[in-house]
Amino acid sequence: MQTQNSWSGETRRWIIIGLVIAAALIVYAIRDTLSTIIVAFLVAYLLNPLVTLIENRLRVRRILATVIVYLGLIALLVIAGAFLVPMLYRQILAFASGFDHIIEQISAAARQLPILDTLGIHIESSTIADQLRTSLGSLASSASRALVTAVSGVFNTIIILVFSLYLVKDAPTIDRALENAVPENYREDVQRIKTELGNIWSSFLRGQVLLAIIIGVITTVVLSILGVRNAVLLGLLAGVLEVVPTIGPIIAMIPAVLIAFFQGSIHWALDPTAFALIVVVAYLLIQQAENHLIVPNVLGSSVNLPPIIILFGAFAGANLAGILGIFLAPPVLATARLILQYVLRKLFEPLPE
Repeated sequence: MQTQNSWSGETRRWIIIGLVIAAALIVYAIRDTLSTIIVAFLVAYLLNPLVTLIENRLRVRRILATVIVYLGLIALLVIAGAFLVPMLYRQILAFASGFDHIIEQISAAARQLPILDTLGIHIESSTIADQLRTSLGSLASSASRALVTAVSGVFNTIIILVFSLYLVKDAPTIDRALENAVPENYREDVQRIKTELGNIWSSFLRGQVLLAIIIGVITTVVLSILGVRNAVLLGLLAGVLEVVPTIGPIIAMIPAVLIAFFQGSIHWALDPTAFALIVVVAYLLIQQAENHLIVPNVLGSSVNLPPIIILFGAFAGANLAGILGIFLAPPVLATARLILQYVLRKLFEPLPE
């Protein structure tokens, strides 16, 4: 489409400001469902290459390839849910039922600390127990509520699957429409940025999902061999907390060490302190294997940001969007860096004569 008159610089600025305000208003209007929409886009982004592969290899229509992939995904979710949900529910109940024993043990250990006698500090065991029951009880109820929410979130899951299905089915059409919307003299730049963004997001998302599965399975297997109670629950926790940069594995280790120390091994007759240290060493070895063997091969240099920047981004993401914000902080930061580099390059490059 050709236009008769070009917009002036001031008109363009006002149009851009208006579009930004409109986008902000739309985001605000759909803020309650924004997480669901973002997850649907992520699912579509992850599944789109598989649909394209089936479409090209089997030479079938894209809608059929999409249906095949989504039927497989639904079957996988049903099988995993039928196997994992009852097991996790039992382990959460078992974990909660052991709270009183753990609390009493912690209280007794605190009362026997020599430094307290030296300083003349007297601690009431009932006070420690009450505080721990409040904290751990809150943790248990939160975990139980999270499980119930996950089980009862079938409606949200259906929305995500349906929305992402249409996104995948129409991905080529959407891609062409966006490409045609870009002015011709900017298409080369946009295509280059799109390719680099694709490398960032595809490497990170697929790598992070695979990393969480690998760490979750390894942790479950290692803890099961050692005889730590609730190994599946602790393995799931380790996998989920992979989304939290740097401190996630440390947080995942704490409940495992407490369980090892206060409840012992179900396979081996070991001193509680020795067994807890063994569990600590096991987590540290898993962490080292992850950092030096798994991450370089799974994630590579997908975001290539300093850990401290990722950690700050995770905290900011947590404030803005909870667990989803933590998970998406690294690729969002890498995206912002890429766009900022492009803008700065354009701002300071010599003007054409």
